[in-house]
Amino acid sequence: MWYWLGVTYIAALSIVDFMMFNYIGFRTNVSDVDYGIIGAAWSAVFVATSELLGRLADRGDYRRLSAVSLTFIAAASVLFALARGVWLMALAYIFHAVATSTANLGFSASLFELSPDVEWESRTSGQRLGLYGIRGLGLLALAMAVPFVRLLGLVVGVGVAAVAIGLLFLTALPSQWITFERKLHGVINRLSLTGAYTAALGSFVSYRYGILYSISRGVARGSGSSMGVALSATLTTFVGDYYLTALPLILRQMTVGLRDYMIAFAAAGLAAALTLAMVQGTSSRSLAAAGIALRGAWAIAAVSFIRSMAGLTAYIVILVALFGVLDLSLYQIYIGLTGGYRVHGYMVLRELGSLAGSLAGGVALYAGPMAFMVTPAVVTGAAVAALLA
Repeated sequence: MWYWLGVTYIAALSIVDFMMFNYIGFRTNVSDVDYGIIGAAWSAVFVATSELLGRLADRGDYRRLSAVSLTFIAAASVLFALARGVWLMALAYIFHAVATSTANLGFSASLFELSPDVEWESRTSGQRLGLYGIRGLGLLALAMAVPFVRLLGLVVGVGVAAVAIGLLFLTALPSQWITFERKLHGVINRLSLTGAYTAALGSFVSYRYGILYSISRGVARGSGSSMGVALSATLTTFVGDYYLTALPLILRQMTVGLRDYMIAFAAAGLAAALTLAMVQGTSSRSLAAAGIALRGAWAIAAVSFIRSMAGLTAYIVILVALFGVLDLSLYQIYIGLTGGYRVHGYMVLRELGSLAGSLAGGVALYAGPMAFMVTPAVVTGAAVAALLA
């Protein structure tokens, strides 16, 4: 029960994210650069919150994290309802960043502490599938309601719904306890870091021979490997947020409105959920790297062909569906290497990509077509290289 309520709560926060950010982009006179700054500020607050409260996740304090999330999404909804200018709306959006960061930390901690490790892969897959499916259906329902309800009312209403779902999630969470197996895993994880130092010292004394050296090399490879995966996720996220920041600014010059944009993303969410149900990600780095290159090529080449609602929908559906599979694959590869620890570090690095992408999207669009095209091409190449290194 708590698991699906948690998935629904995170999906609701994702819908609030879409509605708040794109309301600012479509319905205010915010400039290209300022819009990128607002997106980057959201990511910066997300990163800072993850760093400050990440230890609570590692300690399994999921109830406290969920309570913080609930408090901030309630404050964000109220502030957005009262805001009459861009910067108050931006402040409400930043409150939403704290709510999202703590919700993700709390849900991840509850998943790892309350589920046996044999279920981690299936549950993370279910989380991603549920997120895209619920987000797609939610955006579709909101798009259908646009002709009958003021858009600001819809934004605030989704925030209130997120508060209600978050309260149910917090109530349904079991009391905090950590299984013996999970405690033992944590001890082994810490000992492995100590063992790396001991093994390195032993190898120095024995000219790189013996079992200690073998252990040290194995630990070093695992650590470097997980960092490469996290860096690839960072750069892959950069490319996605780069275009998601630029698109509303591009579409303001066309006949496509926010309602059409919502329908396109609803279709993308449902397509991503269907794709995840069939593909379930991959543990192969080479396949994931090929997917990153394919998605980057699509994002760069196809954006210039958006001329209608059909073109916009096709562009977003393929962009989001590919990212859904890649995001799941990279996350599963990472937790497979780290045993579920240091998840907040992964989330921080991933969100740094979002921060940089949001800021770069608006700036590159302002700088001109060449800068707008070259930037994601270079970053996509770096993402592939990091994953294969």
